[in-house]
Amino acid sequence: MSKRSLYAVAALLIVGCSSNSEPATAATTEKLHKKAYVGLFADQVVAVLDTVTNQVLKTIPVTAPDGLIVTPNGKKVYVSSTDTGTVKVIDTANDTIARSIDVGEKPAGIAVTPDGSRVAVSVGGAGELSIIDTSSDAVLEQVPVAAAHASCVTADGRYAYVGSQVTGAPAIVEVDLVGNAPPRSFPVDKSPRMLSCASKGIYFTAVGLDAVELMDSSTGSLASPIASGGSPHDVRPTPNGKFELVVSQTAGDLEFIDVAVSSVVASVPTGKLAHWITLSSDGTSAYVTNEGDNNVVIVDLDQRQVTRTIAIGNGPRKMALQP
Repeated sequence: MSKRSLYAVAALLIVGCSSNSEPATAATTEKLHKKAYVGLFADQVVAVLDTVTNQVLKTIPVTAPDGLIVTPNGKKVYVSSTDTGTVKVIDTANDTIARSIDVGEKPAGIAVTPDGSRVAVSVGGAGELSIIDTSSDAVLEQVPVAAAHASCVTADGRYAYVGSQVTGAPAIVEVDLVGNAPPRSFPVDKSPRMLSCASKGIYFTAVGLDAVELMDSSTGSLASPIASGGSPHDVRPTPNGKFELVVSQTAGDLEFIDVAVSSVVASVPTGKLAHWITLSSDGTSAYVTNEGDNNVVIVDLDQRQVTRTIAIGNGPRKMALQP
């Protein structure tokens, strides 16, 4: 837990115990008790985690929960249910499923624009990227992307970059989210797994590649691969842009790629089959799901050490924090 969170909890206790003060209100408690949402693939649920107490508050049934994001305002969670062809919308006010959106066969990765207005869903079986309007939860557009698997959205919200896992012809596809530019496809050597839209380009991991790739988003050219501990999966930038974080499923660790030198300069052991990285709002901590250990660990990014291990349920994969 960050110092800021500790001070906030201490302040709440002081207010609650003082005979000269009013009790803490529900609104105050809500501000302190932010939540995390974790897709438990083996349990077929989404777990709701209180990030102050580190206790699971409840579980929400969602079959085959794959992609998962929280909107920037923290009010909604979007979860792709791979076997039902739907995206479930969870209302974080009461942690129930508010609606189900039909998107097509085998939806997988989900990304959200920085302003929270659009959600991009990679629908692998249907071969498209579905764009959802978060104000109405209606599908606005379906852009053809063969064997779409995962995506990331640029910081300006203009483009989504989508991994296309077509056998024999893998690619990363650029989709214009705000204009009418046709999609651009950049061929790559191996099927993309996860993608990170960064200032230097698109970092991505790939099936069967023990390294992280960096693609120039203007030309599609690839830099020299960045060696990892093996079978890298999720990848994402730190808020200051100095590092790309990647989890190695072989090494079971969180690795720090220094973007200035394009190499791994540090690593923190996290657990078996490390799967996903979620950053705290202040950028000081990373939550890492370990699918093989059925837990989540919190890594202090400055100290580069695990500060907390949380038993979460069976088969944790994707995870998102309320901002």
